[in-house]
Amino acid sequence: MARRRGKVLGTALCGVALAAALVWWRSSPAEPPSIVLVSIDTLRPDHLGCYGYSRNTSPALDRLAREGARFKTAVSSTSWTLPAHAALFTGLPDRVHGCGNEQRWLDRSRFTLAEALQQAGYHTAGFYSGPLLHRYFGLSQGFDSWTECTSYREQIDRMIREWRYDPRIEEQAFRDVTNPIVLAAVRAWIESAPRRPFFLFIHLWDVHHDYIPPPPYDALFREGTTARPGDGSREDLISRYDGEIRWTDATLAAIFEALDRRGLKDRSILLVTADHGEAFFEHGHHGHRFTLHDEEVRVPLLVRYPGRLPAGLCIEPPVSLIDIAPTLLDLAGLPPLPAALGRSLVPLLEAAGTSATWKERPAISEFRDHRQMLALRLERWKLIADLTSGTVQVYDLERDPGEHSPLGAADPSVPAAALAAHWERTVRQLDAAAARLPVPQTRDWTGLPEVHRRHLRSLGYLR
Repeated sequence: MARRRGKVLGTALCGVALAAALVWWRSSPAEPPSIVLVSIDTLRPDHLGCYGYSRNTSPALDRLAREGARFKTAVSSTSWTLPAHAALFTGLPDRVHGCGNEQRWLDRSRFTLAEALQQAGYHTAGFYSGPLLHRYFGLSQGFDSWTECTSYREQIDRMIREWRYDPRIEEQAFRDVTNPIVLAAVRAWIESAPRRPFFLFIHLWDVHHDYIPPPPYDALFREGTTARPGDGSREDLISRYDGEIRWTDATLAAIFEALDRRGLKDRSILLVTADHGEAFFEHGHHGHRFTLHDEEVRVPLLVRYPGRLPAGLCIEPPVSLIDIAPTLLDLAGLPPLPAALGRSLVPLLEAAGTSATWKERPAISEFRDHRQMLALRLERWKLIADLTSGTVQVYDLERDPGEHSPLGAADPSVPAAALAAHWERTVRQLDAAAARLPVPQTRDWTGLPEVHRRHLRSLGYLR
């Protein structure tokens, strides 16, 4: 009972602080805030200290969570890079934005966060370090500059332009080391950042496999394990994955320091998330783009905005990657994206995550390439429908957070009617949105020689 009273009191005090902050912000004539959006590829939230992880993998991200808001359950639109970033930028689910596989790209008809900010007078700059964010796939819409930070930019540009296989790309894509390239490029940009409000997008790749962090991060989390370096065991993979997270966290800390030196950090909205997670054999797979289980689709979501958001908020209800663009525009005082299905999370932030008027709706995850799947994620329940095989799995996340024991439809604990209603509303919404925004043209990759297709497949460009 004492713990509950303390929680209630803490919530009340937090609400008082929040109300004072909102009064200040709304009465201040300050210019629109700059926005820094960071996507850390392949980052699981449960491997961060601010989400309860025991290893010290994320001091910079933990500090960001303490100074701002942390969303307990944020869900990606899918479990791989291209459609997830299209959803992040458009506020649209995968079926609607159209990037369901590598034969499609983000069409010009899809209006993006960068385009909205550019039209509002923002300078827009993007830095990316993975192959699926190449401008070929259309994610650079609305950016004044879109800078590649890989070590193989000439080869991949030539390969995509001429379909001439370069044998070095396969190894470089997954063994590339990009944090130093991103850091140098972003630091240089910050040093000459324009005086007007800016939108800075940063994509950090190195948490993605092959997990090759440099010293001392390569051995930082090996103590106490039985794994030998590079033995491929689960312990080895996770220790190297955690090392990559710590190294990437240090890179992010250096970027934040560069912003602070220019006096930009406290005048900007900082938001950090990921495109998808990573499986370590929880359901028989290592990697991602296999399932829609939480280890592959849950992502961190942290946002800091001094003067508007008080420190230490924890937002409980599930939210989606498609909610991020609407939220950033709302925080900046700008109109929403006209076609977005995501919704602003500002009401949750303003109510310290406890709004009784916040209507729960499912976070949607999809596969629309080699498998056709749709998952609905609620606070307690999750439904995964394999549309290819016709199977449906329902999980009680309160009792089975690891999603190992699907419940039968006849199980009396399953709120079958409520889940069916959520399913029907979601499908109707997707159908209506897809009808308004039909998926545009495809790129014809089918005529490629098989040797090219095989190596593109190894890069993640094809299945």
